[in-house]
Amino acid sequence: MTGRQQVNDALFVDCGDGYEIKQGDRAGQIVYRRQPRARFECVRCEYASEIVTGPVAVREFVANEPTSHRAVCPAIHNTSTQQGAIAA
Repeated sequence: MTGRQQVNDALFVDCGDGYEIKQGDRAGQIVYRRQPRARFECVRCEYASEIVTGPVAVREFVANEPTSHRAVCPAIHNTSTQQGAIAA
């Protein structure tokens, strides 16, 4: 890549600390000592999400939050700051 690069947003994910049960009725399940967690921050508008915890919640959050925020981010959708957005 060439040229200047800029960070616009960041997705932080901590996969937690756990182990898989190998035998018995619960074989295949994961037991967490520390639950997975995630958060999202937008540098453009200074938005910071709440911290989401738990494997299912983190998976859904990672799949949806960045796209959902970009759809409503005031810094992206402020037409006065976008190049070429104002037509005569």
